[in-house]
Amino acid sequence: MHLVCRSAREQLGFAAAAVALRSDDGGFRLSVTEGVTGAVEAAARPKALSAEGFDALLTAASRQGRLCLVESGDPVLEKEMVADGLVDTFLASPPGTFKPGSFLFVPLVGTDGNICGLLNLDAPISGDLPTSEQAVLLEALADLTVVGLEFLRARALERSAAAVVEAQRRQLEAFLMASAEVRGGLMLDDVLHEVALAMTSAGGFDRAAVYLLDDGQLQCRATVGLSPEEDDELRGAPITLEEFAPAMQPAMKVSRSYLFDHSRFEMPEDLEAKLNVPAVQREWSVGQWHPEDMLTVPLVEKSGELLGIISLDEPSNGLLPDRAHIETLEYFADQCAAAVTQARLYEAAHTEAQTDPLTGLANRRALEEVVEVSLARYEHFAEPAALLFVDIDHFKTVNDTFGHAIGDQVLQRVGEALRERLRRGDLVVRYGGEEFVALLPDTGLEAGAALAESLRERIESVDLSDLCGAIPVRVSIGVAAVGPGCLDTTSLLAAADAAMYAAKKRGRNQVALAAS
Repeated sequence: MHLVCRSAREQLGFAAAAVALRSDDGGFRLSVTEGVTGAVEAAARPKALSAEGFDALLTAASRQGRLCLVESGDPVLEKEMVADGLVDTFLASPPGTFKPGSFLFVPLVGTDGNICGLLNLDAPISGDLPTSEQAVLLEALADLTVVGLEFLRARALERSAAAVVEAQRRQLEAFLMASAEVRGGLMLDDVLHEVALAMTSAGGFDRAAVYLLDDGQLQCRATVGLSPEEDDELRGAPITLEEFAPAMQPAMKVSRSYLFDHSRFEMPEDLEAKLNVPAVQREWSVGQWHPEDMLTVPLVEKSGELLGIISLDEPSNGLLPDRAHIETLEYFADQCAAAVTQARLYEAAHTEAQTDPLTGLANRRALEEVVEVSLARYEHFAEPAALLFVDIDHFKTVNDTFGHAIGDQVLQRVGEALRERLRRGDLVVRYGGEEFVALLPDTGLEAGAALAESLRERIESVDLSDLCGAIPVRVSIGVAAVGPGCLDTTSLLAAADAAMYAAKKRGRNQVALAAS
């Protein structure tokens, strides 16, 4: 654009030339100048000719083709909306048909037909207004300016697109790491906290709240970025779906989420009170995030059932999120929905663990439910899982020698030792009689075997002499893993059971792996 202004001066005979470009708000702001003093340029930089002021100039101008002239003394130049956007160059021309103080310009018309800027010319060296030939050349120069702008914008868009792709790649990587944390949790509250944490650390928001739908009400279960007082307030104010509907209107939908833009929609006072809108005082402009704005990302199960919502506020960059950003958040939310479903099943299994009156461990039904979850996760995400079949060696001898009451106490001690040694998230059940089964999520066959060996050693070290005297209590353990030969509950249990019997045949008190 400097070349354009230089050409206007040197080739077409003007002492000064400038290009102003239209900004997003419709106003025209100085881009480059040639031929004016630094003081004049410094005075012009902060100014903007409003869209209304520009339209007024167009209306008042006399035209020679697309070349527009508003002569000095025209009342429009005194109007505030025009005068506030113009600066005197203090340049004089020789006496002629051009009157000093006149505003001479050519609108820059983009390929879409819209005016994207203007080429402003001042102080013709001849002192006269441009000839018809010069007017044509100025139009051509304006058209070349538009071509240059289109090229620069295309290059900028390419760089911007590349930057967006790179930012999305980094965000997806962050979400993948966060997804492992989310899917690794088994207790529902832990999973929900990880979801909220990931939406702030990887999702680019400073505040996040996760609500679960329970009996028609959205109950806040986890927050990040809120004060303890705000957290307590949200948790204590469940919201019905009917109450929340104003924040999930069809007109707000972006992809599968809902963007509440305060400049377009109005939040009911009762809902705003329950959502705890942050009272942040700052200047705001179009495209920026406002404290009353809100992004709602649904948590939806594969069946289409709404599990809850993730409410996001205060983006770190201070801008309204675009569709690409929102779609990335939704991709992660889908992973979160699967983790929430899994955690609920695990919690159900944990609750049913209290149904075994003797050991307090999970029962057979709970095991089957959780195994089904692990099989599904292997099928969809290739996540491994191992199953241990544990049998107490020579347990009949204990019962025959000391009676079933002592035998029951031995079962309780062994069950307690197994539960203490297993990791957070592992599930151990009393399968029947003297048999126990442990399910190890995110664990392959070799890792399962290593853990099984540590379990065997732990049971071997338990002192049960107060119950069964000199009779040692030992266990044989069979290990199987979810895989091509074990894609249903029956085959997985059968493989681990067969491995356990192989351990017994080899002398008991040892670990054996299922045949691959």
